[in-house]
Amino acid sequence: MGESAGPRPGAGIIRLHRRPGHYRDFLRVYRVYVDGNLAGKIAQDQTLDLAVTAGEHRVRLTVDESYTSREVALQVRAGEPAELTCRPGAIPILFAGLVPRRYIRLR
Repeated sequence: MGESAGPRPGAGIIRLHRRPGHYRDFLRVYRVYVDGNLAGKIAQDQTLDLAVTAGEHRVRLTVDESYTSREVALQVRAGEPAELTCRPGAIPILFAGLVPRRYIRLR
């Protein structure tokens, strides 16, 4: 149920899994940015594999320009998946505007 970019020699994979079962955002698709560039989209209970070069990469998820995750830096090794999990943040929707960069939890 996920998208997969074909592996390249010397490439690594960022594997992102979006957990199921959260009522908030269950119909929304999160946009996935790697190093500031749109790399894909992920829906609830989906896994997305992104082929990237080995080395350090920065990942951020967004619903729109304001509501995002924090940016996560990770080291990707050739031939090994670097795994992340996302889900809606713990902030109640009524207070999401106060801390928009914690709207999505990314670990």
